[in-house]
Amino acid sequence: MVRQYLVPAVTRALDVIELLSKQDSGMSISEIHRALSLPLSSAANIVYTLHALGYLERGKEDSRYRLSLKMLGISRRVLDRMDFLGRCHGLLEELSRESGLTAHLALMRDGESIYIDRVANDGFVQFSSYVGMRWPAHSSAVGKALLAFLPEAELRRTLKQMTLRKVTPRTITSRRALEAQFVVFRRLGFTWEMEEGELGVACVAAPVFGQQGKVVAAVSVTGTIQQIPKNRIVGTGAIVRKCAQRMWARIGVGARLARGPAGGAS
Repeated sequence: MVRQYLVPAVTRALDVIELLSKQDSGMSISEIHRALSLPLSSAANIVYTLHALGYLERGKEDSRYRLSLKMLGISRRVLDRMDFLGRCHGLLEELSRESGLTAHLALMRDGESIYIDRVANDGFVQFSSYVGMRWPAHSSAVGKALLAFLPEAELRRTLKQMTLRKVTPRTITSRRALEAQFVVFRRLGFTWEMEEGELGVACVAAPVFGQQGKVVAAVSVTGTIQQIPKNRIVGTGAIVRKCAQRMWARIGVGARLARGPAGGAS
């Protein structure tokens, strides 16, 4: 890490959080000030800010500060995600082997699909997708899977808030056309896109459901339009849908992942 990019106030706040994570009985501002060799005024300002934002709680009787349940919730979500990836990665590897294509797992964030896991195939054709890559949801197969299987009211509300920009000449930018396509996707149990995210590239995806039957992720395979021609979409979709169902069974009804998801993939 390059030190000149560190923000002192943020570093000190995280130091306070790490210190309090090791103290079950909590600490006073004076104790925090001494333990971290911080100016007393700086320690007080950091603690007051974290308390005001809900990350610390203050004991009514001893006035000592402890990490709040909000921090517990954040850590729980991180652990859930790690557990989710751990449970599903092996299935993603199997999907890549069975299909001979690059496989992705994605979530929805702010109207975009974002890859959270990736397994490349062993073939000659490789895609420069990566974990963390984002795509406009309406132009990616995983994004369509994350959208199409939302409850109707939520889908309409989400589409209304999205800007359906044209990524390639093949990208669908009409809400009415997308909604009509989603009806077909829901009937089949999988989605696809042909050159809507990148020319020459096709993808097929399926939703992964979690608690109460809500969409928590989407799984997909990516290939060239020669590898996934139109007459191969249904067969590929069946393979991807089977993988999604196995992921659903593996993560169980306790899944708590938030639902939502270039260099060559959608």
